[in-house]
Amino acid sequence: MLNKKVAFIGGGNMAEGIIRGMIQEGACAKENIAVYDVVERRLGYLKETYQVEIISDLKQSIGKSDILFIAVRPQDADQVLAQIKEEGGENALIISICAGVTLDKMLGVIGEDSRIARVMPNVLIEAKHGYSGVCTSPKVRKEDQADLETMFNALGQTMFISESQFDAFTAFSCAGPAYVMHCISGLIDAGVQCGFSRYDSRNMVLENIIGSGIMLNKTGEHPFERVDKMTSPAGVTIEGVAVLNESGFTGILMDAVKAAFDRTKELS
Repeated sequence: MLNKKVAFIGGGNMAEGIIRGMIQEGACAKENIAVYDVVERRLGYLKETYQVEIISDLKQSIGKSDILFIAVRPQDADQVLAQIKEEGGENALIISICAGVTLDKMLGVIGEDSRIARVMPNVLIEAKHGYSGVCTSPKVRKEDQADLETMFNALGQTMFISESQFDAFTAFSCAGPAYVMHCISGLIDAGVQCGFSRYDSRNMVLENIIGSGIMLNKTGEHPFERVDKMTSPAGVTIEGVAVLNESGFTGILMDAVKAAFDRTKELS
């Protein structure tokens, strides 16, 4: 557990997800978490729900915090960064979850010696699976990396990546559940078409999806190794696999990820 003061500048949905995960998983005591937001109703909700401290004076809180989360809109990041610099917050570990705000931009405002992490948080927080992508400035220490793992492992798992991989991580990992959801939805419909109730079909599909992931993780097999074991000559499964191959199913998935990757680069 972190024995440090953690302040969130911005209390939106993503900040709330991180706070909830850290408290539920024991990564940080709620007494050590403080939140600032411009919407008073939002602050009231966060205080009532998580019993965290509410920051009324951001200037004082910046200087007293060991870890500062920047969780504001990208267009508000410059103002927050300047305030952190002005109030001496550059001595804290600074974590930004602002989309599109690069390390160079943040270092240019706060100072080259600042310890900054740019993070794309896990989108499957409720499941405690999935990865948060983290890239760090050169001055980030091993202790800081351990703190980052403690916080973001509470949401799932943590992967340290180079900033050059950030757009790819967004398109592939963060958007990834959307691709999986489409596969799940199509399989559920297929089960209904076969005569099962939507309830039973959904349950079977989810068990197959979860079980397949667990099995591959446990055995270390390539997915097609398992498919080979499931397909007998002139059997049932190979007929279904043949349709997937003829339709270019793998290529469709790859094209979808590439399109998302291209769009991410455009937005960056």
